[in-house]
Amino acid sequence: MCYSVGETITLVGMNRLLDAAVRQLPPDDETLRLVRRLSTLPPAPKAGLPERTQMSEDSDLEQNIAERIATLSEVGDTPVGVAPILERLEPSDVRFDDGGVWRARVALVQSWLHLPEELDQSSPDSFDRSLARSLGLETAEAGTAVHSDDLFPRLAERLERAVSLREKFLEEMEATAEGAATRESATQRWANAWDEVVEDEETEVGGPIHAYADTWPISEFAQYAVDGELNLSPSYQRADVWPTGDAQMLIESVLRGVPLPSVIILKQQDAGTVNYEVVDGKQRLTSILRFTGRHPRALEVVAEKARDWNEPELLEVFHSDYPKFKKLWKKYETQSLTAQVERLNYFPFALRSGDVKPLSGDLSRLRGRYYSQIRNESIDVVGEQRQLRTVFEQTSKYRLPVIVYEQVTTEQIHEVFSLYNRQGKHLNAEEIRNALYHRLAFMRAVLVTAGDSDDIEAVAPFLAPHWYDLSSTRIVLDSYGFGKAGYKRTKLLSWVASVLYFDDGRPDGRSTASQINALLKRVAADPKDPLRSEGVITEAMLLLDRGLDAHAAIPMEVWAPSFKNSQGQSKWQELQLVATLIAFSAARQVLGDRLDDVVDRALPQIGEASAQWKRPQKTQSKEQWDFIARVVGELLELLGVAPSDVDMRLRDRFGHSGLGGLISITET
Repeated sequence: MCYSVGETITLVGMNRLLDAAVRQLPPDDETLRLVRRLSTLPPAPKAGLPERTQMSEDSDLEQNIAERIATLSEVGDTPVGVAPILERLEPSDVRFDDGGVWRARVALVQSWLHLPEELDQSSPDSFDRSLARSLGLETAEAGTAVHSDDLFPRLAERLERAVSLREKFLEEMEATAEGAATRESATQRWANAWDEVVEDEETEVGGPIHAYADTWPISEFAQYAVDGELNLSPSYQRADVWPTGDAQMLIESVLRGVPLPSVIILKQQDAGTVNYEVVDGKQRLTSILRFTGRHPRALEVVAEKARDWNEPELLEVFHSDYPKFKKLWKKYETQSLTAQVERLNYFPFALRSGDVKPLSGDLSRLRGRYYSQIRNESIDVVGEQRQLRTVFEQTSKYRLPVIVYEQVTTEQIHEVFSLYNRQGKHLNAEEIRNALYHRLAFMRAVLVTAGDSDDIEAVAPFLAPHWYDLSSTRIVLDSYGFGKAGYKRTKLLSWVASVLYFDDGRPDGRSTASQINALLKRVAADPKDPLRSEGVITEAMLLLDRGLDAHAAIPMEVWAPSFKNSQGQSKWQELQLVATLIAFSAARQVLGDRLDDVVDRALPQIGEASAQWKRPQKTQSKEQWDFIARVVGELLELLGVAPSDVDMRLRDRFGHSGLGGLISITET
C-alpha cells in the first residue's frame, strides 16, 4: 500500500510501485530494461541542503541515521503522548537521494526525540531550520540553508539517545505486569531522562582541569573531619543519610579489604586555609565516621551533653566505651536513644549480628559489636595481621582511592558529573544544577524555601528573619505530594521563579531545564543583577511563598480532578501546579493582601475554568508552555489582574519580568 507523507508522494510512491511491478516482470521484458536504465540516472539534489555538503547514500552517518529511525518505528509500548507508528520502517526506507524522504521519516519518529517543538514540514528549508533549532544548533540567517554536515551529526546523536531511552522505557513497561510501574510513571522517567540530557549539555564549559588521583588512609579523612576541614555536606548535596544496614555492609567491605570507589574532592584554598569539599563519596565517608565515632556532628552533640550532664569525661567514654555512653544517655535524657536518634545524630552503630556471611571465619567474633569494643582485635589487613584500629586510625595498607580537583572552577568540577552519570554514577538534573549554582545566594534561598535544605543558618541565613512566613512553603508542597527526594520542590520553585524573574522573549523555545538555567546564568554573570541582593532575593521568596499560601487556601474539590494524581486527592500534578502557582504569585504582586478575598469570590469560576484546562498529551516543551500560558492568562483574568500590570510591577521590584513573554504565547 502506498500513501503520501508530506513531500514524498512523487518519488517514494513511484519507486515502491515500480519495485512491485518489476518483481512481476520476466527477466527479458522490455519494460524491465527501461526501468533499469532509469534507475541508473543520477539522483536529484536534496532540497534545502547545499549540494556541496551532500553525503553519499551509503555513508556511515546516513546509515546510522537510517538504522536508528527504523528502530524507533518498531512496534512496542510508547510513552504517553508518543503516538504508535503504524508502519514498521526498514533502514532502506530512509532515503537521502530523493528530496524529502529522510525528512518525512524523521517527522514520523519525532515524538521519540522529545524535541521542544513540532517540526515545521511546510517546506524543506523550514523543516531543516526547525530541526536545527530543536537540536540546539545555531541556525543560519533567514534565507540561507542549514548544512547537512552540521545537522546530520547532531541528528544522529539525538537518534542514538532516543533509541537508548526507548529501550529503558520498554524495560520499565515490563514491570507494569507486577504493578511496579505504570505507563504514566514510565513516561515521567523517560521525560526526566531527556531533561537530564539537556542538563548535561548545559554543563559543558571547557577549559583545562587540574586534577590528580591518589590514595588516602582513612585516618586522613577522619583528621580533616575532626579539624573542620572536610565539608561533607555542600548545600547541593543530598541531605539524606544511608540506612544503617547499608552503612554496616560498607564497613564489612572495609574489614574484608574490599576496595571502595573513588572519593571525589574539590580542594579549595582561601587566606591560608584549606577546605576539602566532598563532591562524591559523602555517604561512604559518613558511614566510616559514624562507625568510628568521629563524625563532626556527633562530636558536637557529645560536647553539648558533656556540659549539660556535667560529665567532663563524656567524650572519652563515647570513644572508648559506647555502650557505657548509651547508659549515661538513658540516665540523663528523657528521649530514648533509638536507632533513628543515633542515625540523626551520626552516632556509632554496631556491626550486623547473626549469621552474616561477610563476617565469617576470623571476622565472626566482630558480629554485633561496636567499634569501641573491637578496635584492638587482630584481623587480616591486606595480608598482614594488625589491630583493627590501624585501618581506621593509622596509616595502613588499606587506603581509599581519591580524585582531587584543584585550580578548577565550580562549573568545571560539576561538568565532570555528567561524565560520571554516563559511567554508572547517577545524579539527577536538579543535583547538577544545585551544584553548579550553589554559590549564588538566590540558588541557596530556593533550596531552603523549598525545604530541600534544612540548615537555614548555614545555607541562607538572610532568610532567617522571615522564616515564620517562608516555612509554610515546604509544608504546603509536602502536603501536595512533593517530597524531599530528588529536589522536586526546588525544581518546582525554580521553574516558577524562572518565569516571573527572567525575561528573554517567549519561553516556548526552551526546555524547562534551559529556562531555569538561563535565569541562573544571568544572575551568575552579572554582579549587579537585582537577584544578587539578599534583600531582593528575600522578597522574591516571599512572593512565591504567599502565592502558594493563597493557592493552598482553595479547597481541593474546587480544582478539576485532572489536576491531581490518581493515587490521592491531595497529590498535585507538577505542570498544573506550576501554571497555577505562577498565576497566584503574579496576582499577589499586584493585589497584595487583597488576593485572598479576590480568590475567595472567584472560586466558582476557577472551578469551572480548571475543568477546561486539559493537560497536553505530548511531553514537548512547546506544548507544556502553551498550557501554562493559557492557564496563567485565564486565571489572571478571573482575578481581575492585567498581565501588563504584573509585568510592570515585577520589573520595578526585581528588574526583570518574564510574564509578558509567557502571555504572548497565547496571542499567536
